[in-house]
Amino acid sequence: MPQSKSSIHSFRQIFFLYIGCVIIFACLYLLPVSKTADLAVIDSLFLSTSALSVTGLTPIDIGTELTRVGQSILMVEMQLGGIGIVIIISYLFLVMDKRITVSNMLLLSKDQNHHKLGSITALGVSVLIIASIVETICFFILFGEIRPRFDDFGDAVFVTAFHSVASFTNSGFDLFGDSLVSFKHNNLFLTTTAITIFLGSLGYPTMMEYILSFRKKKTLFTRINIRMHLLLLFAGTVLYLLLESKNILEGFSFWDKLTNAFFFSATSRNGGLTTIDVSGLTITTVLCLMFLMFIGGASSSTGGGIRLTTAAVLIAKIGAVAKSRKEVVIMRKTITQDTIDKSFMIFFTFITLFFVSTILLTTWQPQELEPIMFEVLSALTNTGLSFGITNELTGASKTILILLMIIGRIGIFSFIYTIFKAEKFKARYLKEDLAVG
Repeated sequence: MPQSKSSIHSFRQIFFLYIGCVIIFACLYLLPVSKTADLAVIDSLFLSTSALSVTGLTPIDIGTELTRVGQSILMVEMQLGGIGIVIIISYLFLVMDKRITVSNMLLLSKDQNHHKLGSITALGVSVLIIASIVETICFFILFGEIRPRFDDFGDAVFVTAFHSVASFTNSGFDLFGDSLVSFKHNNLFLTTTAITIFLGSLGYPTMMEYILSFRKKKTLFTRINIRMHLLLLFAGTVLYLLLESKNILEGFSFWDKLTNAFFFSATSRNGGLTTIDVSGLTITTVLCLMFLMFIGGASSSTGGGIRLTTAAVLIAKIGAVAKSRKEVVIMRKTITQDTIDKSFMIFFTFITLFFVSTILLTTWQPQELEPIMFEVLSALTNTGLSFGITNELTGASKTILILLMIIGRIGIFSFIYTIFKAEKFKARYLKEDLAVG
């Protein structure tokens, strides 16, 4: 799985670019104009990381402890994290009529998991246009539902705009004080939010293919994303409906149950918003939820996790091994060995980070294992759901989660090539079979 020096350099640039932005925004949250109460430095860093990685975990109540200025800064950072820092920089280059070099395009391609340099500039502009259109539509649909909750017209506009950005970027922040619990019987609000979350986690290249090439045959990447997304969305809805109808959804009408199950299925894979108390779910539902969180959204999207294409490749490889086939085939396309190697590397790195981080947090936190494991996975997969223990974490625990959120957002390879020096290995050894299993 060799990488060129320019590719490794691009991965490192992305890592340090995100770190730099986290620090800058953390400093902005510490300004007196941004906060209504004392804010610890570690909490400022945690909030900044959560916003830029579009996670949604927060140790403070952003609705009361941040001023409108602070909340506006948070909204900008969510948008920056959702669209992608490098996309913004590339757009500024275009606005200033500056030429985007090959190295800039390579950096952009790594940030968005997009491999065709010829179309990467168009992708950068398209991302901004798509985000603006989807968030604007969401705003106009939901403004009528939010307006009655506020006496001041300006507050209603701001909160609706904030919610639209948080939904499309899959950030999971809210200004309602209870996530979306107070909207659990508002089917229009939940359906619109769920669709906005779904579009955000679908990925920009996939949406562009359907917009610009609707009648043409779609790429394997797009076909995998669409099918996996719809399959998991449907499966999650059915599972939550069956498992929670007699538990947390008891007393709801059938349509309210269906809408809440649909919404929760959409938000499970990185939305971060919720209409229920997650700690009240049955253990079976929590395990299903963690499975969906682990898979996450599409590459080049606001979603996290190991990503849909990675999961598809892993499943296809397992099927090929079970059938004693040498080639891994998905939809009549042979998957390259390099892609398979990367998929397994992502999978096992995620597993390792999850377990090591959980072990570390159990030494510092007094909570039970279940909420700790959930918090760790939520940070690593940039989901943002929580059992409500985020504000109870120690400084050391918050530091671990900050690192996990950054890794989850920039990707495993950016992290690995930032830490380790990649070298070509020319030596070859004799082959030998080894008994396994």
